[in-house]
Amino acid sequence: MDSILLTEDQHLKIQINHWANINDINIEHQVPSVACAHPIESSHIDLLIIDTRDQFLKDTPSSMPALEKIRDQLLTTNKHLYILYILDEVDPEYWQHANEYDYRLIWPAPEGKLEAKLNTILTNCRVMHELKSQVLLMETLFDRSRDGIAIADKSGNLLITNHQLNHLFGYKNHELDGKNVSELLPRPYNEHVKEYLSQFNTNLDDHSEGHKFFEEGEGVDCHGKIIAVELSITELPGLKEVRYLSVIRDIRQKTLSQRAAAKQSQYDPLTQLPNWELLQNRLDKKITQWDISRSYDSPSLMLIDINRFKIINESLGRNEGDQLLVELSRRIRFNLEEQDMLYRIASDEFAVVLRPGITDNQVLILVGQIIDDLTTPFLIGALELYITVSFGIAKADRTTDSGASLIRAADNALQVAKSPGNEAWAFFESSNTKPDKLRLELESSLFTAIENGEFELHYQPQLALSSKTIQGAEALLRWSDPRHGAISPMEFIPILEDTGLIDKVGSWVIQTACAYWKFWQDEGLIADTHRISVNVSPYQFRNTGLLVAVKSALEETGLDPRNLTLEITESTLMTDDEDNLAMLHTLKSLGITIALDDFGTGFSSLSYLTKFPIDYLKIDRSFLTNIMANPKDANLVTAIINMAHSLEMPVIAEGVDCKEQLTFLTQKGCDSYQGFYFSRPVNGNDFIRLINQTKHMQAC
Repeated sequence: MDSILLTEDQHLKIQINHWANINDINIEHQVPSVACAHPIESSHIDLLIIDTRDQFLKDTPSSMPALEKIRDQLLTTNKHLYILYILDEVDPEYWQHANEYDYRLIWPAPEGKLEAKLNTILTNCRVMHELKSQVLLMETLFDRSRDGIAIADKSGNLLITNHQLNHLFGYKNHELDGKNVSELLPRPYNEHVKEYLSQFNTNLDDHSEGHKFFEEGEGVDCHGKIIAVELSITELPGLKEVRYLSVIRDIRQKTLSQRAAAKQSQYDPLTQLPNWELLQNRLDKKITQWDISRSYDSPSLMLIDINRFKIINESLGRNEGDQLLVELSRRIRFNLEEQDMLYRIASDEFAVVLRPGITDNQVLILVGQIIDDLTTPFLIGALELYITVSFGIAKADRTTDSGASLIRAADNALQVAKSPGNEAWAFFESSNTKPDKLRLELESSLFTAIENGEFELHYQPQLALSSKTIQGAEALLRWSDPRHGAISPMEFIPILEDTGLIDKVGSWVIQTACAYWKFWQDEGLIADTHRISVNVSPYQFRNTGLLVAVKSALEETGLDPRNLTLEITESTLMTDDEDNLAMLHTLKSLGITIALDDFGTGFSSLSYLTKFPIDYLKIDRSFLTNIMANPKDANLVTAIINMAHSLEMPVIAEGVDCKEQLTFLTQKGCDSYQGFYFSRPVNGNDFIRLINQTKHMQAC
């Protein structure tokens, strides 16, 4: 009985069932015969030779199936196995199998040529063995890489992925095969990658350079957790189909290190508070994003300076001075709201970026709280120390172009506060740093602004949350001065109040708003149910001229009183209860609607809501700024809505600037809203266009 032999030719390992005619093969050892069908380790074999001329195979019908069983075992575990059949003659059955399984067939005719043919096969096999070795090496490097690696097609579909990529994103080995690379990246980063692939695929003819993409961004694992990653995509040139090599590196540790370094450079190591650099950066961002027409939420800054700290530090020592600073920062922080941000910007100076919408009165309350807290002595070692501080406060206006300019304004106010004979605090006033000439020029221009047609009304739509339709608008006054351009209401309204012009201009606003509203109704541009809201200044409300202005506007324009709403601020009603009550009842007798504006910013009382004839409440925009991040604001807004509804008062929220705020208000049952999410205040023509667009969208 012939045997199956294992031989090694240099680097090749060969399995053969008949070797008598192959003289150049060195036999190393012998393995059991074919008939035993003994399992063979495929990793030890590069070339399997089956010599069908073997007499044993011819005489034993069961031997060939056994040999082919071994062959099939080898093929299941070694896809690189090279199989060679030696035939007596061309056999159609073997030819069919060769085509089906990618075998190689040779036959010895003409006589004496078998050895030459076999040597050619061995040469080819050596080449394949080398390629196999290279492939195995590449597969090892591919799978053992510390980076996630994938081969992707031109659409970003992952064809092959390594172990690290699957592990990085929380998947089992090769579970990512077939997914798209964009599935591993959160929006908008995945859109950025898709855009790159799309741009490259439009230039498929130009592959000479090998297109590359490299960027740091974010990935999202199988649990939805965000991962900091570094993504590179490189086109693989020279292939029939477009293929990319995608490498995704885990840079979470690098990101943490960068954040730690950034924190070290931007935070005070003693108090762990953000420092001067971070203050300037954040103020620059706030001022850049601030809409100057929204004067009510202008960025505000308060500087706090420790009086005579140098003497304390030099006489007691630096360690004691540091203890004082840490305790002082704790006390200041204790009195701040969650949205107020505290900074240490110098050895003896702190800064507070105040929450949006804070009023001057609320700032003074905060100053008083901090001063009261400092009456308790500081226990430093065995000493009890008493300290005093000075406050400089500034709010951004149309002249504020950077964080540095707002800091300079607050510092100017601080120097005023530290001057002998002054209070411990001071608000910045432009007259402290520049001549009164500009204010005098604005005053002079305001006296003739109506006659010169310099005033204009803008309209911010108010929408019903239930139907998403426009139900009215708030009229807002705008002024364009011929010499100085657009002037913020925050600047010219106080001048109107100081000069007494507020009555004249306020009457013009009511008259103009009613006239336009009636005209638009008559032209069929707005519905008869749409309401126009007009703000009333506290100075105007306390003057009997308001009643005359409303009566005159309604009579001259013919506007239905039910279409007019006057918005009265909460603070306006806090004094002179009886006079305010009488004025509200008189206005209500005309048939108009009364809205309580900026509700929640004053000393809100349930008693005056039931006492005064108020038709609906407007939630102040300051409560909506951080409604998704601050549970206190969210609870307060919910409470206001529930309280108003219990009194059968509708609620309108102002300052709705994003979808998340709108969704929250809808869930809580708020009735109406206005804000930048739908539209900024716009001129009359643009407002009518918005009305038409809304109608068209509903029709579709």
